[in-house]
Amino acid sequence: MRNSKEEHDLATEVGFITALCRYEDEPILLEPYQFAFLKNRARFRWITKSRQVGFSFVFALEALARCHLREGYTAVFVSFNQDEAKEKILIARQVYEELPTGIQKKLAVDSKTELAFESSGRRISRIVSVPSKPPRGKKGDCYLDELAHYVNDREVYTGSTALILRSHGQLTGCSTPLGRRGIFWEIATEELRKFPHHSRQSVPWWLCSFFCHDCRRAAVEALELPTEERVAKFGKPQLIEQLDSLPLEDFQQEFENRHVDESYSYFPYELILPCTEVELRLSEDFSELPFPQGRLVAGFDVGRTRDRSELALFEVLEHRFVCRLLRRYDQTPFAEQEGDLRRMLQTLPIARLSIDKSGIGMNLAENLCRDFPQVVGEVFSSESKERWATDLKILLQRRDIALPRDRDLVAQVHSIKRRVLPSGKVSFDAERSGRGGHADRFWAIALACQKERQAGPARVVEIGVRVIG
Repeated sequence: MRNSKEEHDLATEVGFITALCRYEDEPILLEPYQFAFLKNRARFRWITKSRQVGFSFVFALEALARCHLREGYTAVFVSFNQDEAKEKILIARQVYEELPTGIQKKLAVDSKTELAFESSGRRISRIVSVPSKPPRGKKGDCYLDELAHYVNDREVYTGSTALILRSHGQLTGCSTPLGRRGIFWEIATEELRKFPHHSRQSVPWWLCSFFCHDCRRAAVEALELPTEERVAKFGKPQLIEQLDSLPLEDFQQEFENRHVDESYSYFPYELILPCTEVELRLSEDFSELPFPQGRLVAGFDVGRTRDRSELALFEVLEHRFVCRLLRRYDQTPFAEQEGDLRRMLQTLPIARLSIDKSGIGMNLAENLCRDFPQVVGEVFSSESKERWATDLKILLQRRDIALPRDRDLVAQVHSIKRRVLPSGKVSFDAERSGRGGHADRFWAIALACQKERQAGPARVVEIGVRVIG
């Protein structure tokens, strides 16, 4: 049972939010685990959570409430990338707009990455949001959102502990898991050593009413059931769709707080994350691409019945492949896909477009190869997929590739497994999901970034670089 007296005490964060705040013109209704978070006064709050359970939202609410309840208060949000950093400010700004006018402090700074509020005493309270880097020169509360997904997670955490020392603030680390690695995993599980000052909270999908139709019963029963059974018993349609759309291990990591052992992946997170860049901005259309300084190469993986077609475009600058555009064609007729690729080839100086010509992609590849000499049809086979996966792994090991900091892209690359088949051949593939793709974006990237070998008679390909792992 919640404390109704505290919920009506406007001097508390819970009371301020429940009594005064609205979002999209609706009263804010908090989940029990959100109430528990807001009442947690520990210096170090550590939350392992499912995706889409509303912690970014409640962070923004708590910071906004504290800006109005305290003088000279500062909250610093650290996020996985720039877009997510801006999103928290946008939430706080929208809730602020819907506060009663007599409650609102004067808005002194209003930008995409900072809100500052001035009280009658002229003391400034503010909310600052930054992408994943150590917060410097500030003191106050610090929120590390999706910490497990940072490239420099340990550095950010260390810098953030210093931030709260003099202010006697709170440090909040919150994330969905990303393998058995990194500072978030170490503190959340304490498998390596104890962290006695950290208060831990675990929020899987079945505690969230958006995903679960009986959270109270599920809190008692769900943990003892296998994943498929608890989803069938307690999951709402949107949660069932997620299970159908992801490999089981990925679903368990994304929604059930499982720190998956990544030894099964050919591309571990430590290999992928350093090659992702927060500041790398992709073009949304061919016409927006600036004039290239290097060669443009592209890869196109043609979608089958259940998959989506994917286009990946890279600029090669001194042997480094920099991602410039990623485009998905979801249930798009092949005629439209072909028309779009023709527009790209006519608009941009594409040096090479490698396109899947296996099966359903054969007609599309033949049409483009006939009219554009820079288009290369590729056959998907065990040998070619091993070659492309190895080429990409070498680029990642050398850090000769720049990818956008996107968690779904990281998940696709990480989903590729190397298996030795009974025939002795090696298979490189991701588990197929019910509604989702088959690592289609990964294969588009691998096609684009492959090592260009001279054409010649069929032969056994020899790879002269040793690949660790």
